[in-house]
Amino acid sequence: MKRKLLVCALVACAMTLCLALTGCGGGGATNDKDAKEAFIGSWKLAGMVSDGEEATAEDIAMLDAFGMSVGLNVNEDGTCALVMFGEPLDGTWEAKSATEATFTIDGSPITATIADGKLKMDEDGYAMTFERGEVKANSNDGDSKAASTTEKNTVAVDKVLVDDENCTITVLNKKQDLLDDCGYTFKVENKTADKTILFMAEYGTFSIDNQMVDFTLTETVKPGMFVETFGYFDNTKVTDIDAMKNVAGTISLMDNDTYDAIASYPIEIA
Repeated sequence: MKRKLLVCALVACAMTLCLALTGCGGGGATNDKDAKEAFIGSWKLAGMVSDGEEATAEDIAMLDAFGMSVGLNVNEDGTCALVMFGEPLDGTWEAKSATEATFTIDGSPITATIADGKLKMDEDGYAMTFERGEVKANSNDGDSKAASTTEKNTVAVDKVLVDDENCTITVLNKKQDLLDDCGYTFKVENKTADKTILFMAEYGTFSIDNQMVDFTLTETVKPGMFVETFGYFDNTKVTDIDAMKNVAGTISLMDNDTYDAIASYPIEIA
């Protein structure tokens, strides 16, 4: 849950920055070839500041891991594209000097400067810093999306843990995801007729080979529907899926509207 909230916050911050920076002003252009060369090429988001809050390198890496990279492609012909989460915002650009240029994105001018090999845009407490690196826009065939969601290590399990009048819970696989978290993918089917269920791991009940380890898992499922969701162990304690043996814990179901308990299921995964 904490990881999901952090990603949402980072996405909101990046979106705010992209919108805020399209309100900056520009000035006169130069035709100096050397000045243009300083800007031409691909740039990748390396840092951002929003209302005084600065994102860390780890925060940026998390966005990248979720396929939510932000970049700037600057072309020799005077065109450019601000690539946000795989979607390009096309525009034009003009160099004012070897260290300053004006980018016009979606009809609004943005002033950018270069110092120490990094390109920076800032205005009224918002700032984005880019370094040399490529961020691709989504392709029509979906290859980019597939590549961004590929897991590092996945082993099929396909074991039904629970099957009763309330739900069917199946563990599909164990895997290490792009954030290095090790855990299980669950498929949860809500069999109730009129309840949205909250499916979660009970805190303090999970163990690996009799050693207690924190396990994070929470999801909601509407009546008659199913969901696939990932539950993961504390990555300071579990660093490899091979260590996930003799796992035990308890999963609970609650009414998502009233928070009344529906059922509690002790589970074991060899």
